[in-house]
Amino acid sequence: MKDKEIWRDIPGYEGRYQASTMGHIRSVTRYIAGRSRNGTPFVRKCIGVTLQPGRYCKSGHVSVILGRRTSGKQVHRLIALTYLGDVPEGKEVLHNNGDPTDNRLCNLRYGTRTENILDVYRAGRRWRALNTDDVQEIRGYLLAGETGAAIARRMRISQSCVSAVKTGRTFKWLP
Repeated sequence: MKDKEIWRDIPGYEGRYQASTMGHIRSVTRYIAGRSRNGTPFVRKCIGVTLQPGRYCKSGHVSVILGRRTSGKQVHRLIALTYLGDVPEGKEVLHNNGDPTDNRLCNLRYGTRTENILDVYRAGRRWRALNTDDVQEIRGYLLAGETGAAIARRMRISQSCVSAVKTGRTFKWLP
Protein backbone atom coordinates (compact mmCIF):
# COMPACT_ATOMS: atom_id res chain seq x y z
CA MET A 1 0.00 0.00 0.00
CA LYS A 2 1.29 3.44 -0.92
CA ASP A 3 1.71 5.95 1.93
CA LYS A 4 -0.57 8.97 1.81
CA GLU A 5 1.24 12.25 1.33
CA ILE A 6 0.41 14.70 4.13
CA TRP A 7 1.20 18.42 3.82
CA ARG A 8 1.86 20.88 6.67
CA ASP A 9 2.91 24.51 6.85
CA ILE A 10 6.64 24.94 7.45
CA PRO A 11 7.23 26.86 10.72
CA GLY A 12 8.20 30.43 9.86
CA TYR A 13 6.65 30.12 6.39
CA GLU A 14 2.99 29.56 7.37
CA GLY A 15 0.57 30.28 4.54
CA ARG A 16 3.44 30.42 2.02
CA TYR A 17 5.26 27.07 1.95
CA GLN A 18 4.46 23.51 3.02
CA ALA A 19 6.42 20.31 3.53
CA SER A 20 5.12 16.80 2.91
CA THR A 21 5.74 13.47 4.62
CA MET A 22 7.09 12.21 1.27
CA GLY A 23 9.93 14.76 1.28
CA HIS A 24 8.49 17.40 -1.04
CA ILE A 25 8.23 21.18 -0.59
CA ARG A 26 5.55 23.32 -2.25
CA SER A 27 4.44 26.90 -2.35
CA VAL A 28 0.84 27.62 -1.38
CA THR A 29 -1.61 29.45 -3.65
CA ARG A 30 -2.01 32.92 -2.15
CA TYR A 31 -2.83 36.52 -2.95
CA ILE A 32 -0.16 39.19 -2.74
CA ALA A 33 -0.88 42.90 -2.47
CA GLY A 34 1.45 45.38 -4.10
CA ARG A 35 1.74 48.70 -5.89
CA SER A 36 2.47 49.30 -9.54
CA ARG A 37 5.16 51.73 -10.66
CA ASN A 38 2.64 54.56 -10.85
CA GLY A 39 1.47 53.82 -7.29
CA THR A 40 -1.79 52.05 -8.11
CA PRO A 41 -2.49 49.23 -5.62
CA PHE A 42 -3.11 45.74 -6.97
CA VAL A 43 -3.61 42.18 -5.78
CA ARG A 44 -2.19 39.26 -7.72
CA LYS A 45 -2.69 35.55 -7.33
CA CYS A 46 0.41 33.36 -6.90
CA ILE A 47 -0.38 29.80 -7.91
CA GLY A 48 1.19 27.18 -5.65
CA VAL A 49 3.61 24.68 -7.17
CA THR A 50 5.79 21.83 -5.96
CA LEU A 51 9.36 23.13 -5.85
CA GLN A 52 12.13 21.33 -7.71
CA PRO A 53 15.12 20.84 -5.41
CA GLY A 54 18.65 21.45 -6.59
CA ARG A 55 21.95 20.12 -5.26
CA TYR A 56 23.80 22.92 -3.54
CA CYS A 57 26.40 21.12 -1.46
CA LYS A 58 29.07 18.46 -1.92
CA SER A 59 27.41 16.10 0.54
CA GLY A 60 24.53 15.53 -1.88
CA HIS A 61 21.80 17.17 0.20
CA VAL A 62 19.15 18.94 -1.86
CA SER A 63 17.90 22.48 -1.28
CA VAL A 64 15.04 24.73 -2.33
CA ILE A 65 14.70 28.50 -2.50
CA LEU A 66 11.85 29.83 -0.33
CA GLY A 67 11.06 33.33 -1.56
CA ARG A 68 12.95 35.83 -3.63
CA ARG A 69 16.46 36.96 -2.82
CA THR A 70 17.02 34.20 -0.26
CA SER A 71 19.56 31.43 -0.01
CA GLY A 72 18.69 27.77 -0.37
CA LYS A 73 17.22 25.82 2.54
CA GLN A 74 18.07 22.15 2.86
CA VAL A 75 14.98 20.02 2.28
CA HIS A 76 15.75 17.44 4.99
CA ARG A 77 15.97 20.21 7.60
CA LEU A 78 12.66 21.73 6.50
CA ILE A 79 10.89 18.34 6.66
CA ALA A 80 12.35 17.60 10.10
CA LEU A 81 11.45 21.05 11.43
CA THR A 82 7.88 20.69 10.18
CA TYR A 83 7.20 17.19 11.52
CA LEU A 84 9.79 16.52 14.26
CA GLY A 85 10.07 20.04 15.70
CA ASP A 86 13.15 22.11 16.46
CA VAL A 87 16.53 20.38 16.38
CA PRO A 88 17.59 19.46 19.94
CA GLU A 89 20.89 20.97 21.03
CA GLY A 90 23.87 18.88 19.95
CA LYS A 91 21.82 16.94 17.40
CA GLU A 92 21.40 17.08 13.64
CA VAL A 93 19.03 15.62 11.06
CA LEU A 94 19.98 12.08 10.06
CA HIS A 95 18.93 9.98 7.08
CA ASN A 96 18.25 6.43 8.29
CA ASN A 97 19.42 4.91 5.01
CA GLY A 98 22.38 7.28 4.59
CA ASP A 99 20.99 8.68 1.31
CA PRO A 100 21.02 12.51 1.50
CA THR A 101 18.46 12.79 -1.31
CA ASP A 102 15.83 10.60 0.43
CA ASN A 103 13.93 13.19 2.46
CA ARG A 104 10.80 11.19 3.33
CA LEU A 105 9.74 11.68 6.94
CA CYS A 106 10.07 7.94 7.64
CA ASN A 107 13.78 8.23 6.70
CA LEU A 108 14.60 11.20 8.96
CA ARG A 109 15.43 11.43 12.66
CA TYR A 110 17.48 13.54 15.04
CA GLY A 111 20.79 12.15 16.27
CA THR A 112 24.42 12.94 16.96
CA ARG A 113 27.14 13.65 14.43
CA THR A 114 28.71 10.26 15.16
CA GLU A 115 25.41 8.47 14.47
CA ASN A 116 25.15 10.41 11.21
CA ILE A 117 28.61 9.32 10.08
CA LEU A 118 27.96 5.69 11.05
CA ASP A 119 24.67 5.68 9.08
CA VAL A 120 26.56 6.75 5.97
CA TYR A 121 29.17 4.01 6.41
CA ARG A 122 26.51 1.36 7.11
CA ALA A 123 24.92 2.30 3.79
CA GLY A 124 28.27 1.67 2.09
CA ARG A 125 28.80 5.31 1.18
CA ARG A 126 31.67 7.66 1.88
CA TRP A 127 31.57 10.37 4.51
CA ARG A 128 34.70 12.00 3.26
CA ALA A 129 37.43 10.76 0.89
CA LEU A 130 37.57 7.33 2.57
CA ASN A 131 35.16 4.59 3.54
CA THR A 132 35.79 1.86 6.11
CA ASP A 133 37.24 -0.57 3.53
CA ASP A 134 39.72 2.11 2.42
CA VAL A 135 40.83 2.64 6.03
CA GLN A 136 41.42 -1.10 6.52
CA GLU A 137 43.44 -1.14 3.30
CA ILE A 138 45.55 1.83 4.45
CA ARG A 139 46.19 0.15 7.80
CA GLY A 140 47.30 -3.01 5.97
CA TYR A 141 49.75 -1.06 3.84
CA LEU A 142 51.08 0.75 6.93
CA LEU A 143 51.62 -2.58 8.73
CA ALA A 144 53.48 -3.84 5.65
CA GLY A 145 55.86 -0.87 6.02
CA GLU A 146 54.74 1.29 3.10
CA THR A 147 55.21 5.05 3.36
CA GLY A 148 52.30 7.45 3.59
CA ALA A 149 53.30 9.07 0.30
CA ALA A 150 53.32 5.71 -1.52
CA ILE A 151 49.90 4.79 -0.08
CA ALA A 152 48.50 8.19 -1.04
CA ARG A 153 49.71 7.79 -4.64
CA ARG A 154 48.40 4.23 -4.88
CA MET A 155 44.95 5.13 -3.52
CA ARG A 156 44.77 8.55 -5.21
CA ILE A 157 44.19 10.44 -1.96
CA SER A 158 46.14 13.11 -0.12
CA GLN A 159 48.99 12.29 2.23
CA SER A 160 47.08 14.09 4.98
CA CYS A 161 44.25 11.52 4.67
CA VAL A 162 46.76 8.71 5.17
CA SER A 163 48.35 10.57 8.08
CA ALA A 164 44.97 11.13 9.74
CA VAL A 165 44.27 7.38 9.64
CA LYS A 166 47.80 6.54 10.82
CA THR A 167 47.70 8.89 13.82
CA GLY A 168 44.09 8.09 14.74
CA ARG A 169 42.73 11.60 14.05
CA THR A 170 40.07 9.91 11.90
CA PHE A 171 38.50 6.47 12.14
CA LYS A 172 39.93 5.71 15.59
CA TRP A 173 36.51 4.23 16.39
CA LEU A 174 37.01 1.60 13.66
CA PRO A 175 38.62 -1.59 15.07
